[in-house]
Amino acid sequence: MPTTPLGRAIVNALVTTMLISTTVSSNFVAPAMAAEEAPMSGSVVSHASHKISPEIKGHAELIIHFMRSVSGSLTKASTLLFVPERQPPAGGWPVIAWAHGTTTPGNKLCAPSLTDALDGGLTKDGFNSDYLFEISTLVNAGYAVVAPDLEGLGEVATVPYPYFNASSLARSLVSGVVAAHKVNANLSKEYVAVGHSDGGHAVLGVEAYAKEAPQFEFKGTVAIAPYTSIDAYVKELAQRAAANPEKANDFRLLQNFNVALMTTGLWVVDPSFEASSVMGPDLEAQLKDFTTRCSVPAIGGLSKAVTAKGETFDGLKGDWATAPKMAAFLAENDPAVDPDFRLKKPTFIALGPDDAFVFENTTRALVSRLKADGTPVTYNEYPRTDHFTVIRASQPDIMGFLKQRFAD
Repeated sequence: MPTTPLGRAIVNALVTTMLISTTVSSNFVAPAMAAEEAPMSGSVVSHASHKISPEIKGHAELIIHFMRSVSGSLTKASTLLFVPERQPPAGGWPVIAWAHGTTTPGNKLCAPSLTDALDGGLTKDGFNSDYLFEISTLVNAGYAVVAPDLEGLGEVATVPYPYFNASSLARSLVSGVVAAHKVNANLSKEYVAVGHSDGGHAVLGVEAYAKEAPQFEFKGTVAIAPYTSIDAYVKELAQRAAANPEKANDFRLLQNFNVALMTTGLWVVDPSFEASSVMGPDLEAQLKDFTTRCSVPAIGGLSKAVTAKGETFDGLKGDWATAPKMAAFLAENDPAVDPDFRLKKPTFIALGPDDAFVFENTTRALVSRLKADGTPVTYNEYPRTDHFTVIRASQPDIMGFLKQRFAD
């Protein structure tokens, strides 16, 4: 059994996920889509009031709408809209497009809208996400929050979740903003994208797709512990394993977890991709869990397999990131690899030095590249915080950044 805190947390969190969906009577009325209107990205199918925690001093709507799928066709998506309970300011509530982190690599029911903590089961399964804190802080401060389940997640999803796909992630947010404005007329035309973990990766891509909704003004980005630089991260894990033999299983687990995540995401856009080109049979045997379970049970099952075999676990190949299809996938979707990735809008990036899933070295390298390109980026590290506790620690600075963005 793992003896480190990360290993114990992962194994202890291996539980069966049961998700509950609840709704209450609606507080909002939106015009129905005209029968003759052709659906497009952001077109609303339905909306209903959604039960929320009393920590959020406001109201919530679950909106079912169309978005442009990673395949290019329209698909149904679900988005939560939170608005403060008081009267809106002149010009409407400023809008935050919120992107959640990895709740699952492939199970559509591991969706934020289906859990009370708004995190697809992370908190329930043992990883306190603090997403409820994040959303309640924003709403209680006077922001409307548009929180998509992301393409392929939620009860209405009919397509697989294209994990780590930059265009899908960005379009989930942009189409959610469009749909929210159709449901509630008291929203500002201005919005900022805020996200954590793979949601941090998601919001880094919004600027490139904001032009698909030109009626709204994209003001900037807040990426909390953004999940990027996957190849570099996996290589650094190998270095840490060599330097800390007592933690080698934990680092080996995270290496294999990342390669399994990327493989699951690549499969959605290219079902012909052969997993054996980037991994051995022991890891390949775990992939079913990555399409059928929530994140914590998936990583828990992988942890048991890695622990059982130790160094003999036949997992990721050393050259996994150079396999042609995988290399192309990373180049298209990972900001650290995409040669065309640029940001012009003000950007805030936060990281905790104790983060096991996003490392300082890889994040600093991305920040340096952004600054060299002229991006107005603010980068803060918060001592003694990890992947989740950095959310609460960075919140005061994030609120100051948001206030300035909407004042400009």
